[in-house]
Amino acid sequence: MTTEQNASPNQGMAAQPRLSNANWTWERIWKRYKTVIVTALNLTVFFILWEITGRNDWIGKSNVFPSFTEMLESLRIGWIGKPGFDGPKNLLDEYIIAKNFWVTLKVYTVGMIISILLGIPIGLAMGGSKWVEAILSPYVWTLSSLPRIAVFPILVLLPFIGIGTDSPIKHIIIILTAIFPVIINTWAGVKTTDPSLISAARVFGASKWQINLKVVMPYTLPFIVTGIQLSLGRGLIGAVVAEFLSGANKDGGLGWLIFRSAAAFNASLTYAALFTLSIFALILVQGTRSMETRIAPWRAQKSS
Repeated sequence: MTTEQNASPNQGMAAQPRLSNANWTWERIWKRYKTVIVTALNLTVFFILWEITGRNDWIGKSNVFPSFTEMLESLRIGWIGKPGFDGPKNLLDEYIIAKNFWVTLKVYTVGMIISILLGIPIGLAMGGSKWVEAILSPYVWTLSSLPRIAVFPILVLLPFIGIGTDSPIKHIIIILTAIFPVIINTWAGVKTTDPSLISAARVFGASKWQINLKVVMPYTLPFIVTGIQLSLGRGLIGAVVAEFLSGANKDGGLGWLIFRSAAAFNASLTYAALFTLSIFALILVQGTRSMETRIAPWRAQKSS
């Protein structure tokens, strides 16, 4: 038996280059994770500059512009508490951000669900019927262009709405803010459906219901997702504005907390609540992008 035949299989495997050595080069890592690396470096530099600016009072004292670590401390107390914390300090109490975020989340979720469930059928009806479009389009364009803050005094005067903790005014402001991007984008999606696709479906004997279900809806889905993306951001703005003006005395939501903490010159709590809103908005945006990839994967492939 020769020497090559006596060599063990492990020696043959050791002679070959490792897959990790062959594949995971710095160039490959950068190509694959460059977005994550750049984002991490960008945020790190931003937070360092924030800390330096806050510590040196370049913008104002700590009650106007806190350091990043002061904001994190308020964020920690407001979300998970702190052992030995001796009570509220200008509204800063244990779990106060978590309590108010839950209030905002409940109101925001209900308002967004109603906006989406109403906006999509209205947009489909306006795109599919000239009569519905002629009747509703003046109201849609007028209300979508009207500042929502101007509607607030009118809603307060209505006897069945009013103002207070149990008032539905927050939900109404969110709906009036979030529903129109869904309506307009769904309407545009139906109107811009390729006529050749509809003609081809008719040639093959498809009924109107089948055309709407098999041709119009798949073509309109990306427009609907875009409308939902826009409405999520605008609905969050509507929720915060409604909480600014709600007149609540306690736990009125993140908007109420931002307004009250700023009035009390508790800048660290104000920025902690704003930071929470920013993270929540980022999660919403990334979630809708993931939903768009699942619902309309051809758009993701086209953009890449």
